[in-house]
Amino acid sequence: MDEGPLARADANYYAAWSAIVATMPDGETRERGGVLITCSGLPATVFNIAFVTRTLADPDAALRDAAAFFDERKLPFVVRVREGIDPAVDGAAERAGLVSGGLLPSMIMSPMREAPAPPAALEIRSAKDAAGIRDHAAVVADAFAFPVQVAQQVLTERLLRIPDAGFYVGYVDGRPVASSAMVPAHRSAGVYNVGCVGTERRKGYGEAMTWHAVRKGASMGCIMSSLQASEMGAPVYARMGYATPAHYKTFHRPGV
Repeated sequence: MDEGPLARADANYYAAWSAIVATMPDGETRERGGVLITCSGLPATVFNIAFVTRTLADPDAALRDAAAFFDERKLPFVVRVREGIDPAVDGAAERAGLVSGGLLPSMIMSPMREAPAPPAALEIRSAKDAAGIRDHAAVVADAFAFPVQVAQQVLTERLLRIPDAGFYVGYVDGRPVASSAMVPAHRSAGVYNVGCVGTERRKGYGEAMTWHAVRKGASMGCIMSSLQASEMGAPVYARMGYATPAHYKTFHRPGV
Protein backbone atom coordinates (compact mmCIF):
# COMPACT_ATOMS: atom_id res chain seq x y z
CA MET A 1 0.00 0.00 0.00
CA ASP A 2 1.67 3.22 -1.10
CA GLU A 3 1.46 6.58 0.61
CA GLY A 4 -1.15 7.89 -1.83
CA PRO A 5 -4.09 5.82 -0.52
CA LEU A 6 -2.98 6.34 3.09
CA ALA A 7 -2.85 10.09 2.63
CA ARG A 8 -6.28 10.06 0.97
CA ALA A 9 -7.69 7.95 3.81
CA ASP A 10 -6.34 10.44 6.36
CA ALA A 11 -7.68 13.41 4.43
CA ASN A 12 -11.11 11.80 4.11
CA TYR A 13 -11.22 11.12 7.87
CA TYR A 14 -10.29 14.72 8.70
CA ALA A 15 -12.74 16.17 6.16
CA ALA A 16 -15.63 13.91 7.15
CA TRP A 17 -15.32 14.49 10.87
CA SER A 18 -14.89 18.24 10.36
CA ALA A 19 -18.07 18.28 8.26
CA ILE A 20 -20.04 16.29 10.84
CA VAL A 21 -18.85 18.50 13.72
CA ALA A 22 -19.83 21.59 11.72
CA THR A 23 -23.47 20.44 11.78
CA MET A 24 -23.59 20.51 15.59
CA PRO A 25 -24.90 23.65 17.31
CA ASP A 26 -21.76 24.06 19.43
CA GLY A 27 -19.37 22.40 17.03
CA GLU A 28 -16.01 24.00 16.27
CA THR A 29 -13.04 23.14 14.08
CA ARG A 30 -9.63 24.77 14.09
CA GLU A 31 -6.31 23.98 12.45
CA ARG A 32 -3.07 25.28 13.91
CA GLY A 33 0.48 24.13 13.23
CA GLY A 34 -0.39 20.62 12.11
CA VAL A 35 -3.13 19.93 14.68
CA LEU A 36 -6.74 19.83 13.49
CA ILE A 37 -9.15 20.28 16.39
CA THR A 38 -12.67 18.96 15.90
CA CYS A 39 -14.86 19.81 18.86
CA SER A 40 -18.48 18.66 19.10
CA GLY A 41 -19.25 20.78 22.14
CA LEU A 42 -20.57 17.65 23.86
CA PRO A 43 -19.09 16.19 27.07
CA ALA A 44 -18.25 12.93 25.28
CA THR A 45 -14.57 12.12 24.78
CA VAL A 46 -14.97 10.24 21.51
CA PHE A 47 -16.59 13.26 19.82
CA ASN A 48 -13.79 15.73 20.62
CA ILE A 49 -10.66 14.88 18.63
CA ALA A 50 -7.36 16.68 18.09
CA PHE A 51 -5.84 15.15 14.95
CA VAL A 52 -2.10 15.44 14.35
CA THR A 53 -2.01 15.78 10.57
CA ARG A 54 1.72 16.28 9.89
CA THR A 55 5.13 16.44 11.56
CA LEU A 56 4.95 19.00 14.35
CA ALA A 57 7.61 21.68 14.76
CA ASP A 58 7.12 21.60 18.55
CA PRO A 59 5.04 18.57 19.61
CA ASP A 60 4.98 19.55 23.31
CA ALA A 61 3.67 23.04 22.60
CA ALA A 62 1.15 21.75 20.05
CA LEU A 63 -0.36 19.25 22.48
CA ARG A 64 -0.44 21.80 25.30
CA ASP A 65 -2.31 24.16 22.98
CA ALA A 66 -4.81 21.45 22.03
CA ALA A 67 -5.39 20.52 25.68
CA ALA A 68 -5.90 24.17 26.58
CA PHE A 69 -8.55 24.50 23.85
CA PHE A 70 -10.64 21.70 25.34
CA ASP A 71 -9.89 22.61 28.95
CA GLU A 72 -11.23 26.12 28.38
CA ARG A 73 -14.50 24.51 27.30
CA LYS A 74 -14.39 21.92 30.11
CA LEU A 75 -14.61 19.09 27.59
CA PRO A 76 -12.86 15.70 27.54
CA PHE A 77 -10.86 14.93 24.39
CA VAL A 78 -8.52 12.55 22.61
CA VAL A 79 -5.41 13.16 20.53
CA ARG A 80 -5.22 10.95 17.43
CA VAL A 81 -2.28 10.47 15.05
CA ARG A 82 -1.75 7.94 12.32
CA GLU A 83 1.38 5.79 12.63
CA GLY A 84 4.23 7.27 10.64
CA ILE A 85 3.07 10.88 10.68
CA ASP A 86 5.11 12.03 13.69
CA PRO A 87 6.73 9.51 16.05
CA ALA A 88 7.61 12.35 18.45
CA VAL A 89 3.94 12.67 19.42
CA ASP A 90 4.23 9.59 21.68
CA GLY A 91 6.73 11.25 23.99
CA ALA A 92 4.96 14.59 23.88
CA ALA A 93 1.68 12.91 24.86
CA GLU A 94 3.34 11.22 27.83
CA ARG A 95 4.88 14.51 28.98
CA ALA A 96 1.44 16.13 28.65
CA GLY A 97 -0.01 13.56 31.06
CA LEU A 98 -1.87 11.62 28.38
CA VAL A 99 -2.04 7.84 28.23
CA SER A 100 -2.43 5.52 25.29
CA GLY A 101 -5.95 4.49 24.38
CA GLY A 102 -4.84 1.81 21.98
CA LEU A 103 -4.82 1.53 18.20
CA LEU A 104 -7.59 2.19 15.69
CA PRO A 105 -7.16 0.38 12.35
CA SER A 106 -7.01 2.57 9.24
CA MET A 107 -8.48 0.26 6.60
CA ILE A 108 -8.40 0.79 2.85
CA MET A 109 -9.99 -0.92 -0.14
CA SER A 110 -7.97 0.02 -3.21
CA PRO A 111 -9.01 -0.66 -5.86
CA MET A 112 -12.67 -0.85 -5.00
CA ARG A 113 -14.39 -4.20 -5.45
CA GLU A 114 -17.77 -4.94 -6.94
CA ALA A 115 -20.45 -5.03 -4.26
CA PRO A 116 -22.56 -8.18 -3.87
CA ALA A 117 -26.33 -8.04 -3.46
CA PRO A 118 -27.61 -7.46 0.09
CA PRO A 119 -29.56 -10.12 2.02
CA ALA A 120 -33.09 -10.44 0.66
CA ALA A 121 -34.66 -9.49 4.00
CA LEU A 122 -32.79 -6.18 4.20
CA GLU A 123 -34.26 -3.05 2.61
CA ILE A 124 -31.67 -0.24 2.47
CA ARG A 125 -32.90 3.35 2.27
CA SER A 126 -31.16 6.71 2.25
CA ALA A 127 -32.18 8.99 5.11
CA LYS A 128 -33.92 11.90 3.42
CA ASP A 129 -35.50 13.70 6.36
CA ALA A 130 -35.59 14.01 10.14
CA ALA A 131 -37.40 10.68 10.54
CA GLY A 132 -34.76 8.84 8.53
CA ILE A 133 -31.95 10.43 10.51
CA ARG A 134 -33.71 9.47 13.77
CA ASP A 135 -33.77 5.85 12.62
CA HIS A 136 -30.08 6.08 11.67
CA ALA A 137 -29.23 7.55 15.08
CA ALA A 138 -31.27 4.90 16.91
CA VAL A 139 -29.32 2.10 15.23
CA VAL A 140 -25.97 3.78 15.91
CA ALA A 141 -26.88 4.26 19.58
CA ASP A 142 -27.78 0.58 19.97
CA ALA A 143 -24.79 -0.69 17.99
CA PHE A 144 -22.19 1.37 19.83
CA ALA A 145 -23.89 1.44 23.25
CA PHE A 146 -24.32 5.23 23.22
CA PRO A 147 -27.22 6.84 25.08
CA VAL A 148 -29.75 7.51 22.36
CA GLN A 149 -29.96 11.16 23.49
CA VAL A 150 -26.25 11.59 22.71
CA ALA A 151 -26.59 9.94 19.31
CA GLN A 152 -29.49 12.24 18.49
CA GLN A 153 -27.38 15.29 19.37
CA VAL A 154 -24.58 14.16 17.07
CA LEU A 155 -26.72 12.78 14.24
CA THR A 156 -29.32 15.37 13.29
CA GLU A 157 -31.18 16.43 10.16
CA ARG A 158 -28.40 18.98 9.57
CA LEU A 159 -26.22 16.10 8.36
CA LEU A 160 -28.26 16.16 5.15
CA ARG A 161 -26.54 19.46 4.29
CA ILE A 162 -23.13 17.80 3.89
CA PRO A 163 -22.49 17.79 0.12
CA ASP A 164 -22.76 14.34 -1.52
CA ALA A 165 -22.77 12.50 1.84
CA GLY A 166 -25.23 9.69 2.42
CA PHE A 167 -26.73 8.33 5.64
CA TYR A 168 -28.32 4.94 5.22
CA VAL A 169 -30.68 2.74 7.21
CA GLY A 170 -31.34 -0.95 6.73
CA TYR A 171 -34.86 -2.14 7.53
CA VAL A 172 -36.24 -5.62 8.16
CA ASP A 173 -40.04 -5.83 8.21
CA GLY A 174 -40.12 -2.05 8.54
CA ARG A 175 -37.84 -2.00 11.60
CA PRO A 176 -34.53 -0.06 11.48
CA VAL A 177 -31.83 -2.66 12.21
CA ALA A 178 -28.62 -1.50 10.50
CA SER A 179 -26.85 1.68 9.47
CA SER A 180 -23.95 3.12 7.51
CA ALA A 181 -22.84 6.47 6.17
CA MET A 182 -20.61 7.55 3.30
CA VAL A 183 -18.70 10.82 2.95
CA PRO A 184 -16.81 11.21 -0.34
CA ALA A 185 -13.67 13.32 -0.08
CA HIS A 186 -10.21 13.20 -1.65
CA ARG A 187 -11.39 10.50 -4.09
CA SER A 188 -12.11 8.12 -1.23
CA ALA A 189 -15.50 6.81 -0.18
CA GLY A 190 -15.20 7.22 3.57
CA VAL A 191 -17.44 4.72 5.35
CA TYR A 192 -18.77 5.65 8.77
CA ASN A 193 -21.47 4.67 11.31
CA VAL A 194 -21.63 1.01 10.31
CA GLY A 195 -23.73 -0.70 12.93
CA CYS A 196 -26.38 -3.29 13.60
CA VAL A 197 -28.74 -3.58 16.53
CA GLY A 198 -27.79 -6.33 18.93
CA THR A 199 -30.73 -8.60 18.16
CA GLU A 200 -29.93 -8.68 14.43
CA ARG A 201 -26.18 -9.31 14.38
CA ARG A 202 -24.44 -12.13 12.49
CA LYS A 203 -26.91 -11.97 9.63
CA GLY A 204 -24.68 -10.07 7.20
CA TYR A 205 -26.49 -6.77 7.63
CA GLY A 206 -23.47 -4.72 8.72
CA GLU A 207 -21.45 -6.02 5.78
CA ALA A 208 -24.32 -5.24 3.41
CA MET A 209 -24.55 -1.69 4.73
CA THR A 210 -20.80 -1.26 4.19
CA TRP A 211 -21.06 -2.53 0.62
CA HIS A 212 -23.96 -0.14 0.03
CA ALA A 213 -21.73 2.79 1.05
CA VAL A 214 -18.90 1.50 -1.16
CA ARG A 215 -21.29 1.19 -4.10
CA LYS A 216 -22.54 4.75 -3.61
CA GLY A 217 -18.98 6.08 -3.44
CA ALA A 218 -18.00 4.26 -6.63
CA SER A 219 -21.01 5.78 -8.41
CA MET A 220 -19.66 9.23 -7.49
CA GLY A 221 -16.23 8.54 -8.96
CA CYS A 222 -14.31 7.51 -5.84
CA ILE A 223 -11.30 5.30 -6.61
CA MET A 224 -10.95 3.75 -3.15
CA SER A 225 -12.77 3.34 0.13
CA SER A 226 -11.49 4.01 3.64
CA LEU A 227 -12.74 3.50 7.17
CA GLN A 228 -11.63 3.30 10.80
CA ALA A 229 -12.57 -0.09 12.18
CA SER A 230 -13.93 -1.23 15.51
CA GLU A 231 -12.61 -4.46 16.98
CA MET A 232 -15.85 -6.20 16.03
CA GLY A 233 -15.92 -4.81 12.50
CA ALA A 234 -12.27 -5.30 11.47
CA PRO A 235 -12.54 -9.01 10.57
CA VAL A 236 -15.63 -8.33 8.47
CA TYR A 237 -13.90 -5.54 6.56
CA ALA A 238 -10.82 -7.70 6.02
CA ARG A 239 -13.01 -10.40 4.51
CA MET A 240 -14.51 -7.80 2.18
CA GLY A 241 -11.06 -6.89 0.88
CA TYR A 242 -10.02 -3.97 3.10
CA ALA A 243 -6.32 -3.94 4.04
CA THR A 244 -4.83 -2.36 7.17
CA PRO A 245 -1.66 -0.49 6.15
CA ALA A 246 -1.54 1.54 9.36
CA HIS A 247 -3.27 2.35 12.65
CA TYR A 248 -4.22 5.56 14.41
CA LYS A 249 -2.76 5.99 17.87
CA THR A 250 -5.08 7.55 20.44
CA PHE A 251 -4.11 9.38 23.64
CA HIS A 252 -6.36 10.65 26.41
CA ARG A 253 -6.29 11.83 29.99
CA PRO A 254 -6.16 9.04 32.62
CA GLY A 255 -9.58 7.96 33.82
CA VAL A 256 -11.42 9.61 30.93
